[in-house]
Amino acid sequence: MARKANGKRSVSRDGSVRVHGKASNGEGSVYLDADGSWRATYVAPGSARPKRVRGKTREEAIARRAVKLEELSQIQSSTFHRDATVAELAAWWLDVVARHRVRASTLGTYSQRVERITNTIGQLPARSLKPERIARWQSDLLKSGLASGTVADVRVTLHQVLEQAVIHELIASNPVDRVAAPKVVRGARRALVSEDARHLVGAAAEDRLGAVVALLFVQGWRVSEALGLGWEDLDLDAGIAVVRRAGIYVHKVGMVLGPTKNAGASGTHHLSAGVVELLRARRKAQAAERLAAREAWPTHTYEGQTVSLVFTNERGGLVNRQAAAKAVTRAATRAGLDPKGIATHTGRRTAVTVLYAEAGLDISDIARYVGHKGEATTAGYVRSLGERPKATAAMAASMLDPLPTQHLPA
Repeated sequence: MARKANGKRSVSRDGSVRVHGKASNGEGSVYLDADGSWRATYVAPGSARPKRVRGKTREEAIARRAVKLEELSQIQSSTFHRDATVAELAAWWLDVVARHRVRASTLGTYSQRVERITNTIGQLPARSLKPERIARWQSDLLKSGLASGTVADVRVTLHQVLEQAVIHELIASNPVDRVAAPKVVRGARRALVSEDARHLVGAAAEDRLGAVVALLFVQGWRVSEALGLGWEDLDLDAGIAVVRRAGIYVHKVGMVLGPTKNAGASGTHHLSAGVVELLRARRKAQAAERLAAREAWPTHTYEGQTVSLVFTNERGGLVNRQAAAKAVTRAATRAGLDPKGIATHTGRRTAVTVLYAEAGLDISDIARYVGHKGEATTAGYVRSLGERPKATAAMAASMLDPLPTQHLPA
């Protein structure tokens, strides 16, 4: 005769509650559930709520519980103790998880965020963090003068760190999920009209980094792509450049050669005539600098290959993005433009906006031109629609409106 299922608890006529299959030494309960399967309960280290495993037989449920407890024991002993601090978790996440998912420059950014976390709440055990403590921490960062966007970014990193505490069952849920993110206030992201862009590029022609400015505002490149360009990547007679690498900043290391931001950036780019001439001038000027430096001129390599960088400082070292940004500011000032809000990435927004709003090109063609991975990203760079809405309305009227155009109001 099959054993009658009674569930974990049953209530007697006198109102007393009986827990079926409960072990006397605190190992958890083993009971036959109403669906006919056996359940075995256990409490994970650092957790207050019991968890369950099931089996077709009592022995199978107990065996599965034993396996689960052994797995948890290994995790606890080899990785984190019950009172692991936020700093310990953050360091582990940075080295074991984040390092293998992002570029070196992004890892450097994460390192800076982790430093802020460690310097503020790093000493606290992860299991002690409640939503109210997260809210106070977030508020204190905002009061310290950090920009709301920076605080939001640090908050995202804290969430990723505490997810490791959830995975390793140090905490039951991520407390960051129950705290509203700060309202992010970002400055206007400027883009130039084509006339102003031409004046700026022309004003940069005599600058030592004038060709960088042209690659930003004419070709729509990222500054990292320009700073990673090698002479081996150029065929100036054909007006072609191949993007293979980037010049990136790594926290506490400095400028290094690394991969491009995404696969869309890599590949062949067709250069304008003006950009080609500026690159020819850069090659001539660099030859004189190299001659003056003699043996002191450094050798650069990337993935085992020697790279003759197009853009270097006067001693042959890598150029940092701050130097490129200053070249853009100088060019804007010479061109009579207000330099406020004009930076290296303004060139990319300018190229996209001009080609879309003024030239009327398809967004997919523009995405390929600037090396975006997808069209949605390119669309987000458009700062003005120009005459496109008016032209679209006129086309709709001519194709769909049965009334003659002369009856339309002026």
